[in-house]
Parts: sequence; C-alpha cells; structure tokens
Amino acid sequence: MDKFPDWRREDKESLNFEEASTTEKKEYDTEHFNRRSRTYENSLDQRLWFDRFQRRLLNMVEKEYIPTAVLDVGCGTGRLLRKAKVRWPKAQFIGVDPAANMIENARRLMPDAKFYVSQAESLPLPDASVNLVFSTASYNFWQDKEKGLREIKRVLQVGGRLFLADIWPPLGLSRFIPRFQVNSPSALQETFSRVGFHIQDQRNWRMLWLVVTVGKRC
Repeated sequence: MDKFPDWRREDKESLNFEEASTTEKKEYDTEHFNRRSRTYENSLDQRLWFDRFQRRLLNMVEKEYIPTAVLDVGCGTGRLLRKAKVRWPKAQFIGVDPAANMIENARRLMPDAKFYVSQAESLPLPDASVNLVFSTASYNFWQDKEKGLREIKRVLQVGGRLFLADIWPPLGLSRFIPRFQVNSPSALQETFSRVGFHIQDQRNWRMLWLVVTVGKRC
C-alpha cells in the first residue's frame, strides 16, 4: 500500500487530516490515484491481491445469475471489468472513477466499454440501467458512503445486486495504516439496510483482509 503523507504533522504549512474539509480530502485522494495511474495496472498488488480476490468475487456472481449490464464503482484501470467480460462477453460494461488518469488508461485498455470520471455519490447513469454493481477496495475513499449506496441503488434494476468488497484488516492493525477508517461488517450491514438493500450474503475473507457484502435491490 502506498504511504500517505503525514497529515498529523504539527506545522503551519501542513493540514491536519482530521480537520480537513471533505473537498480537501477528495482532492487529495483523486490526485493520489492520478499519480498512481502510471504504474497501477502492472503493480505487484494487482497480481498478488486484486487479481486473487476479484476472481473469487466473480465466482460468487457466476453461481447466482448471468448479468447483462455491469458497473464497477472505483474501477481504476478497468481490470475487474476485463475479467468480467471473459465470463459474460455479451454484457455491457461500465466503469466510473474520480481519477481522470485511471479512466484514460481504462478506455485505452477496454475501448468497447463505457468509462466516466465520476464519484460514487453522483453516478452519471439513468435509473435502473444496470443489474450488477461491483465496488472493490474503494468504499473507504467515498466521502459520503450512504449517499454513494443510494446512488448505486438508484441505477440498479429491481433484483440487481451490489457486491461490495471493503478492506477489513486484522484487529488493531488498521491503526497503523494512515487515514484508514474501519467499516466493520456490522456497520456495513446497518448502512446497507438503512439505504434499502436486502442483504443476501456477507463473507469475511480474512486471508485477503476483506469483507464482502452482497446487497439486493428490491
């Protein structure tokens, strides 16, 4: 994981992250991933971590049904969508990410998909336009998580599913990861339910430091 700047540094030129505004946090996150876009696609964590859990995630979906329109929220360079296309070649694929450089690479690598520069909280899609949504290791960066989930619910068709994989480090380890905000499995369930998702499944993939929550749009 890339090291973040020490927002806690006590000097006049540095901003304490806890006191930073939502806009400032969002701008920092976006710029961070814009910089990472140069090496993101071929980085070691893609091969050792993302590829492993994304295959498991796709296997979970494959046992349920065949999607026709797939959205990845926080898609990066579109790596998950390219894997999904191998499984469901007739589906439509859409990715959104706030980092413009990530989207530029995604469009180059998957020109037959649709990619948009966008936050989870304001998806540029019509109501009920997709029937499967992924979000993998991006939930922690959303500025308004409940609003983001409501947007996903809006664009999902009735009966559609959201598969959200959130980082869940071993107990106590999160305190050593700068800027990390723990979203416990129970907190995820509560937020999903409050938004109106029916929780179909939740799995703790401890070896991968992930909790996967599956919500159905009723």
